[in-house]
Amino acid sequence: MSDIPLYDDRDDMPVPLPREAMHFETVAADPYADGRRVRLRFRLPPFEEKPSVDAWVTNSDGQVVAAMSLIEAIDQDFEFTLHLRGPEPRGSHTLHLQIFYLVADDRPDEKQVVAERQVGFDIAAPY
Repeated sequence: MSDIPLYDDRDDMPVPLPREAMHFETVAADPYADGRRVRLRFRLPPFEEKPSVDAWVTNSDGQVVAAMSLIEAIDQDFEFTLHLRGPEPRGSHTLHLQIFYLVADDRPDEKQVVAERQVGFDIAAPY
């Protein structure tokens, strides 16, 4: 459940951003102790249009070992668990994030990427 912010003064209310100004306010990738999952957390600023987010994790060989998409976000704070594929995910990994919008409703394969972020993390042996 989201917190509903209440403001005493209209000047304290955050101004929603247009798509060109969207960015990630915070991003964190925290591996679980089992070495097979990663907690992904990120925060977006207030927005005028609902943004979408693609997230994927690559291992040290550049192979994609996890991926997810968030389509037309309605909130600002997100937390997901990504499950890492492969026999034994170990070592350096990189979380890649993109905020995007569809160019047009009738062209669902064309994206306008407005922000990107990468975060590195390491997977240690479990327990």
